[in-house]
Amino acid sequence: MRVAFAIFKCFPHGGVARDLRKIASECLARGHAVRIYAMTWQGEFLPGADVVTLPTRGVRGHVRQRRFAAAVARQLRTHPVDLAVGMNKMPGIDVYYAGDSCFVAKARTQRPWVYRLTARYRHFAAFERAVFAADGHARILAISPRETAIYMSTHGTPARRFHPLPPGLERDRAAADDHAAGAVRRELGVGARERLLLFVGSGFVKKGLDRALRGLAALPDGLRARTRFLVAGADRANRFRRLARQLGVARQVRFLDGRDDVPALLRAADGLVLPAYDENTGTVILESAVAGLPALVTSNCGYASYVAEHDTGIVTPAPFDQSRFNADLECLLTSPQRSAWAEHGRALGRDERLYAMPATAVDLLESFAGAPKRRLVALCAFDYAPTAPRYRALPAIAAACQQRGLDVRVYACQVAGTLPADLPLVRLPVALGAAANRLARYQRRLAACLGRHRPQCVVGFHEALDHMDIRCPDALHALCRQRGEASHATAQWSVVSLPPGVAPAPPPGARARPAASDTVVFALVGEDLVAHGVDRLFAAFGKLPARVRRRCRVVASGNLAAKHLAAACAFGMNDRVAIRSDVAPRDILDSADVFVELAFKPSANGWIFDAMAAGVAVLTHADIAEAELVRQADAGLVLDAPFRQAECAWALARIMDAPDCRRAWSANAARFATRPEHYGHAAGVAARIAAWLEHPQRSGRADASLSA
Repeated sequence: MRVAFAIFKCFPHGGVARDLRKIASECLARGHAVRIYAMTWQGEFLPGADVVTLPTRGVRGHVRQRRFAAAVARQLRTHPVDLAVGMNKMPGIDVYYAGDSCFVAKARTQRPWVYRLTARYRHFAAFERAVFAADGHARILAISPRETAIYMSTHGTPARRFHPLPPGLERDRAAADDHAAGAVRRELGVGARERLLLFVGSGFVKKGLDRALRGLAALPDGLRARTRFLVAGADRANRFRRLARQLGVARQVRFLDGRDDVPALLRAADGLVLPAYDENTGTVILESAVAGLPALVTSNCGYASYVAEHDTGIVTPAPFDQSRFNADLECLLTSPQRSAWAEHGRALGRDERLYAMPATAVDLLESFAGAPKRRLVALCAFDYAPTAPRYRALPAIAAACQQRGLDVRVYACQVAGTLPADLPLVRLPVALGAAANRLARYQRRLAACLGRHRPQCVVGFHEALDHMDIRCPDALHALCRQRGEASHATAQWSVVSLPPGVAPAPPPGARARPAASDTVVFALVGEDLVAHGVDRLFAAFGKLPARVRRRCRVVASGNLAAKHLAAACAFGMNDRVAIRSDVAPRDILDSADVFVELAFKPSANGWIFDAMAAGVAVLTHADIAEAELVRQADAGLVLDAPFRQAECAWALARIMDAPDCRRAWSANAARFATRPEHYGHAAGVAARIAAWLEHPQRSGRADASLSA
C-alpha cells in the first residue's frame, strides 16, 4: 500500500504530530510505502519515510494553509498513492484523522456572529466542509465520540463514514522511576514537603491555562505557598506570565518549553490540571493516569470519561465555574483519596486497549485501500430544466450509468422541475447577475467541488462548460456533424454518433392516433419558448384567415413572458394559447396534432424525435439538427434555411387545410419511431462513459463530444 500523509506543522511535542509518527511507523513496520507532506517540520525525520516539506508564503496562516493544500494536491497528481491521509482538515484527502474539534460549531457557540464574516472563518469552514460535507467521500478516523456527534449534527455527515479509534498511549508514559522523578524535583527546586502541580500541552489558551492560574491564586495561603506550578509546552507564554504577576503567583509558576522527559515529569508531580475550554481528547489525561498521577480536568475533554469511570481524579462539570474549579483544585492537592486515585490509574494502564490506536488505524487504512472503489461520474448541468433539449437525456443517462454500477451525482447551479429521487443532486447556487458572470462563478464553485469529490469522469451537459472529460449533445456539434463541416468544437473532440431515442422503443402503433379534423393543436416544448420560435408561430397565425385561426390552439411546456402573448392577443387567440411550466413535455406531446420547432439559432432539439414517437406531425426548419429525421420519415414539413416568415405562413396554411396529410405524417412518424435502431441513446452515452473510465485520455480534459 502506498499512503501519503499531509500535516500543516510537525513538531516533536504536538499531539497530532506524535499520532502521525505512530501511525506512519506502524505502516512502515508492515512494509507499506509512506510519504509525508508537511508545511514545516521540526525535529528528526521519520526513518524509512519519504518526508517532503512544502513551505508556502503568506502573511496570514490560513493563506499559507490554503496554498499548502493546493501544493499537496499537485503532488498527489504527480505521485499518485492508494490513500491520502490528512492529519489536518483540507480538501482532496481520502481519510481524515480527526485530531481537532469542530471549528464551525465552536465559531457558532464561542464567537460573536461578526467573526463568521472574516476571511479566516471562511477558510477554515470551507476546509472543514471539504472533509465533513454530507455528500463528501472522505472517511474519518474518529478519536472522540463526543466530537463525532458534534460533527454529525453540524454538517450532517453520515455515521457510516466515521471509524472510531481507541486511545494511542505510548508505553513509556509509566516507565519513569523514583530516581528520575527525584532528579526532576531537584532540577526544579521543589522541596520534599512542597506540592508540584503540572500543566502539559501546547495551546495554552485552548487548554485553559488562565483558569489554572486563577485556581492557583485562590488556594489557601499556606497551601499556595507550598505549591509549585510547572507549565510544560511549546507556546507563547508572555500573556500568561503577565497574568501570573497580576495574580501574585509569579514566584510559584515556572514555564518550560516542550520536554522529551514527560514520563519523569508525570512521576515527579503531585497533580495534573487540564481546565480546557475545548479539548478533543486530552491524551495527557490518560498519560497521567497510567503514571499514577491524579488529575483535575473539565468534563468537555474527550478523555474525561476515563477519569470519571475509573476514578483517577476529579472532573469539573460544565458549564465551567471558576469557584467550583478552585475548590476542586484544593481537593486534588489535599484529598486523602490521592493514593486510591493513583492506584486506580496504574490499574487502568494495564488495559492493552489504551495502546491500540496505531494498529487499529493501519488496519482501517488497509481495508480502505483494499476495498473495491465505486467510480464516481459527475454530470454537470448549469441550469437544469426538464424542457431544455440539452438536459432532456440527463435522467436517463444517469439511470443507465447506475445500472452499470457507477455512482452518479448531478452538479447544478439551479434546478427547475424535479430529478429522480434516487439521483444525488449537489446544488451550487451563485448570486444573481449577468448569465456570463453567473456561469463563471458556477464553474469556479464546480471546480472546487469536483476537486473535493474527485470524480473519475466529468460529463458536461452545457456547451460553455470548461474542462469536461465528455460532452453530451449540444447544438454546434450536432449541426456540424449533420453538415459534415469542421469547427473548433469538432476539431478538439471526436464526435460519437448516437441514436436519438432516449426511452425504449414503443410497440408499433402504440402511441399513434389520427389527427383531429376540426381543431388543430400545435405544441411547443422548451425552457425559453421565445428561443424556440413561438413568436414566429404567432406571426404565421396572423397570415391565416380568421375562420382558420379559430380552429388553431397552442399548448406549450416552458416559460413565456406575458409581453410575448401580445401577438396572439392581437389575432384574437389569447384564449386559445395555454402555456404550462408545470406540465411534463410528454403530456403536452400526447395532446398535440403538430409539434413545432422554429428555433432562432441552429440547435439539436431533443423533442422532435419524442414527438414523432408520440405519433405527432412536425413543423420545423433545416437549421434544426433533427430535421433530417422528419425528412427521412416523411413526418411533417421542413422549411428551408435560412428561415423565412412567408414560407412558414404557407406551411401553416397547408397543415390546416390538409387533414389527410396530417394523418399520413402522424402514421409515418409513429412507424419510423418504432425502429429499434433509433433507440439506445442513454445506454450509448453510459457505454461511452464506461469506456472512458477504462481508458481515460490523460492528455487533456475535454475528450469526446457525444452527438445524437
